Amino acid sequence: MKLKAIHILTNDLTGTGSFYREVLGLPIVSDAPSVLRIKAGTTMLFFHRSEAAQPVYHLAFDIPNNRLKEAREQLEEKVRILPVSPGKTIADFTSWNAKSFYFHDNNGNVLEYITRYDLKNKSEKAFDGSSVLHISEIGMATENVPKLASKITSEYGIALYPKQPPQEHFTVMGDENGLFILASDKRNWFPTDKKSEPYWTKIVFSTAQGDRELIHSGRKK
Repeated sequence: MKLKAIHILTNDLTGTGSFYREVLGLPIVSDAPSVLRIKAGTTMLFFHRSEAAQPVYHLAFDIPNNRLKEAREQLEEKVRILPVSPGKTIADFTSWNAKSFYFHDNNGNVLEYITRYDLKNKSEKAFDGSSVLHISEIGMATENVPKLASKITSEYGIALYPKQPPQEHFTVMGDENGLFILASDKRNWFPTDKKSEPYWTKIVFSTAQGDRELIHSGRKK
Protein backbone atom coordinates (compact mmCIF):
# COMPACT_ATOMS: atom_id res chain seq x y z
CA MET A 1 0.00 0.00 0.00
CA LYS A 2 1.28 3.45 -0.92
CA LEU A 3 -0.07 6.68 0.53
CA LYS A 4 -0.47 8.98 -2.48
CA ALA A 5 -2.24 11.93 -0.85
CA ILE A 6 -3.12 12.85 2.72
CA HIS A 7 -5.56 15.62 3.61
CA ILE A 8 -5.60 16.96 7.18
CA LEU A 9 -6.55 20.16 9.02
CA THR A 10 -4.74 23.18 10.43
CA ASN A 11 -5.83 26.49 11.91
CA ASP A 12 -2.53 28.09 10.83
CA LEU A 13 -1.89 27.79 7.10
CA THR A 14 0.75 30.52 7.06
CA GLY A 15 2.81 29.05 9.87
CA THR A 16 2.42 25.56 8.43
CA GLY A 17 3.72 26.66 5.04
CA SER A 18 6.72 28.30 6.67
CA PHE A 19 7.51 25.24 8.81
CA TYR A 20 7.36 22.66 6.06
CA ARG A 21 9.28 24.83 3.60
CA GLU A 22 11.92 26.35 5.87
CA VAL A 23 12.40 23.68 8.55
CA LEU A 24 11.77 20.47 6.60
CA GLY A 25 12.78 21.77 3.18
CA LEU A 26 9.71 20.36 1.45
CA PRO A 27 8.37 22.09 -1.68
CA ILE A 28 5.13 24.05 -1.42
CA VAL A 29 3.25 23.09 -4.59
CA SER A 30 0.39 25.52 -4.07
CA ASP A 31 -0.64 27.97 -1.38
CA ALA A 32 -4.30 28.94 -1.67
CA PRO A 33 -6.34 30.82 0.97
CA SER A 34 -8.04 27.64 2.19
CA VAL A 35 -5.61 24.80 1.39
CA LEU A 36 -1.87 24.24 1.35
CA ARG A 37 -0.32 21.54 -0.86
CA ILE A 38 3.11 20.15 0.02
CA LYS A 39 5.21 17.57 -1.81
CA ALA A 40 6.68 14.98 0.57
CA GLY A 41 8.54 12.67 -1.77
CA THR A 42 5.93 10.72 -3.71
CA THR A 43 3.12 11.74 -1.32
CA MET A 44 1.13 14.94 -1.57
CA LEU A 45 0.25 16.44 1.81
CA PHE A 46 -2.72 18.81 1.95
CA PHE A 47 -3.49 21.06 4.90
CA HIS A 48 -7.04 22.43 4.87
CA ARG A 49 -7.94 25.55 6.81
CA SER A 50 -10.06 24.80 9.85
CA GLU A 51 -11.39 26.70 12.84
CA ALA A 52 -10.79 23.71 15.08
CA ALA A 53 -8.37 24.55 17.88
CA GLN A 54 -5.02 23.13 16.75
CA PRO A 55 -5.94 19.69 15.36
CA VAL A 56 -3.21 17.15 16.16
CA TYR A 57 -2.25 14.24 13.88
CA HIS A 58 0.58 11.71 13.60
CA LEU A 59 2.54 11.43 10.35
CA ALA A 60 5.67 9.42 9.57
CA PHE A 61 8.04 10.26 6.71
CA ASP A 62 10.31 7.56 5.27
CA ILE A 63 13.95 8.49 4.71
CA PRO A 64 16.91 6.46 3.37
CA ASN A 65 18.41 3.73 5.55
CA ASN A 66 21.78 5.44 5.94
CA ARG A 67 20.55 9.00 6.61
CA LEU A 68 18.75 8.81 9.96
CA LYS A 69 21.59 10.19 12.10
CA GLU A 70 22.32 12.93 9.58
CA ALA A 71 18.64 13.91 9.42
CA ARG A 72 18.42 14.10 13.20
CA GLU A 73 21.56 16.23 13.46
CA GLN A 74 20.18 18.67 10.90
CA LEU A 75 16.75 18.94 12.46
CA GLU A 76 17.91 19.28 16.05
CA GLU A 77 19.34 22.67 15.05
CA LYS A 78 15.80 23.81 14.18
CA VAL A 79 13.37 21.85 16.37
CA ARG A 80 13.36 19.90 19.61
CA ILE A 81 13.87 16.19 19.00
CA LEU A 82 11.55 14.37 21.39
CA PRO A 83 12.98 11.83 23.84
CA VAL A 84 11.65 8.29 23.45
CA SER A 85 13.14 7.21 26.78
CA PRO A 86 15.47 8.90 29.27
CA GLY A 87 18.54 10.12 27.39
CA LYS A 88 17.46 8.63 24.05
CA THR A 89 15.94 10.25 20.96
CA ILE A 90 16.21 7.32 18.54
CA ALA A 91 13.43 4.72 18.76
CA ASP A 92 14.52 1.20 17.82
CA PHE A 93 11.55 -0.85 16.63
CA THR A 94 13.27 -4.22 16.57
CA SER A 95 10.28 -6.25 15.40
CA TRP A 96 9.70 -3.76 12.56
CA ASN A 97 13.43 -3.64 11.66
CA ALA A 98 13.13 0.14 11.76
CA LYS A 99 14.49 3.15 13.63
CA SER A 100 13.07 6.64 13.91
CA PHE A 101 12.98 9.95 15.75
CA TYR A 102 10.12 12.33 16.56
CA PHE A 103 9.43 16.06 16.69
CA HIS A 104 6.53 18.50 16.56
CA ASP A 105 5.57 20.75 13.70
CA ASN A 106 4.16 24.25 14.24
CA ASN A 107 0.68 22.80 14.81
CA GLY A 108 1.76 20.34 17.48
CA ASN A 109 1.42 17.41 15.09
CA VAL A 110 3.62 14.48 16.08
CA LEU A 111 5.97 13.96 13.14
CA GLU A 112 8.35 11.06 12.70
CA TYR A 113 11.31 10.47 10.41
CA ILE A 114 11.68 6.72 10.05
CA THR A 115 13.90 4.34 8.14
CA ARG A 116 12.77 0.78 7.44
CA TYR A 117 15.78 -1.43 6.81
CA ASP A 118 13.83 -4.14 4.98
CA LEU A 119 13.25 -1.65 2.14
CA LYS A 120 17.00 -1.29 1.47
CA ASN A 121 16.90 2.28 0.18
CA LYS A 122 20.31 3.71 0.97
CA SER A 123 21.20 7.01 -0.68
CA GLU A 124 24.57 8.50 -1.54
CA LYS A 125 23.08 12.00 -1.53
CA ALA A 126 23.55 14.27 1.47
CA PHE A 127 20.33 14.62 3.42
CA ASP A 128 17.94 17.47 2.70
CA GLY A 129 14.21 17.90 2.13
CA SER A 130 14.39 16.08 -1.19
CA SER A 131 15.63 12.99 0.66
CA VAL A 132 12.14 12.37 2.08
CA LEU A 133 10.84 9.36 0.15
CA HIS A 134 7.15 9.46 1.05
CA ILE A 135 4.73 9.58 3.93
CA SER A 136 4.43 6.06 5.24
CA GLU A 137 2.12 6.43 8.25
CA ILE A 138 -1.04 8.35 9.06
CA GLY A 139 -2.63 8.12 12.48
CA MET A 140 -6.38 7.88 12.98
CA ALA A 141 -8.02 8.13 16.39
CA THR A 142 -11.28 6.31 17.02
CA GLU A 143 -13.55 5.28 19.86
CA ASN A 144 -13.40 1.64 18.73
CA VAL A 145 -10.14 0.42 17.20
CA PRO A 146 -11.24 -3.18 16.39
CA LYS A 147 -14.41 -1.90 14.70
CA LEU A 148 -12.51 0.56 12.51
CA ALA A 149 -9.89 -2.07 11.64
CA SER A 150 -12.61 -4.53 10.62
CA LYS A 151 -14.29 -1.87 8.47
CA ILE A 152 -11.03 -1.02 6.68
CA THR A 153 -10.39 -4.69 5.93
CA SER A 154 -13.90 -5.38 4.67
CA GLU A 155 -14.24 -2.20 2.56
CA TYR A 156 -10.67 -1.82 1.26
CA GLY A 157 -9.01 -5.21 1.68
CA ILE A 158 -6.23 -3.80 3.87
CA ALA A 159 -4.78 -6.43 6.20
CA LEU A 160 -3.23 -6.07 9.62
CA TYR A 161 0.47 -5.24 9.58
CA PRO A 162 2.11 -8.61 10.32
CA LYS A 163 4.95 -7.10 12.39
CA GLN A 164 2.56 -5.55 14.93
CA PRO A 165 0.05 -7.78 16.77
CA PRO A 166 -3.32 -5.97 17.01
CA GLN A 167 -4.45 -4.65 20.37
CA GLU A 168 -7.74 -3.34 21.63
CA HIS A 169 -6.44 0.23 21.80
CA PHE A 170 -3.75 0.21 19.08
CA THR A 171 -3.64 -1.52 15.71
CA VAL A 172 -1.47 -1.07 12.61
CA MET A 173 -2.74 -1.92 9.11
CA GLY A 174 -0.98 -2.07 5.76
CA ASP A 175 2.52 -3.02 4.73
CA GLU A 176 6.10 -1.79 4.65
CA ASN A 177 5.30 1.04 2.24
CA GLY A 178 2.18 2.44 3.86
CA LEU A 179 0.48 2.07 7.24
CA PHE A 180 -2.71 3.18 8.93
CA ILE A 181 -2.05 3.70 12.64
CA LEU A 182 -5.30 3.22 14.57
CA ALA A 183 -5.33 4.47 18.14
CA SER A 184 -8.02 4.78 20.77
CA ASP A 185 -9.43 8.23 21.35
CA LYS A 186 -7.47 10.00 24.14
CA ARG A 187 -4.52 7.61 23.91
CA ASN A 188 -1.16 9.41 23.93
CA TRP A 189 0.61 9.68 20.59
CA PHE A 190 4.01 8.10 21.24
CA PRO A 191 6.36 9.48 22.52
CA THR A 192 4.35 12.49 23.75
CA ASP A 193 1.52 13.36 26.09
CA LYS A 194 -0.54 14.59 23.12
CA LYS A 195 -3.93 12.93 23.27
CA SER A 196 -5.25 11.39 20.07
CA GLU A 197 -8.54 12.82 18.87
CA PRO A 198 -10.68 11.89 15.86
CA TYR A 199 -10.13 14.71 13.39
CA TRP A 200 -11.28 14.63 9.77
CA THR A 201 -8.77 12.92 7.48
CA LYS A 202 -8.87 11.99 3.80
CA ILE A 203 -6.38 9.48 2.41
CA VAL A 204 -5.81 8.52 -1.20
CA PHE A 205 -3.84 5.30 -1.38
CA SER A 206 -2.91 2.71 -3.98
CA THR A 207 -2.96 -1.07 -3.81
CA ALA A 208 -2.67 -3.82 -6.39
CA GLN A 209 -6.38 -3.25 -7.07
CA GLY A 210 -5.87 0.44 -7.92
CA ASP A 211 -6.35 3.79 -6.20
CA ARG A 212 -8.80 4.08 -3.32
CA GLU A 213 -10.01 6.88 -1.08
CA LEU A 214 -10.69 6.64 2.65
CA ILE A 215 -12.36 9.41 4.62
CA HIS A 216 -12.03 9.15 8.38
CA SER A 217 -14.78 11.12 10.03
CA GLY A 218 -14.08 13.40 12.92
CA ARG A 219 -14.14 17.04 13.88
CA LYS A 220 -13.63 19.19 10.79
CA LYS A 221 -14.58 22.79 11.47
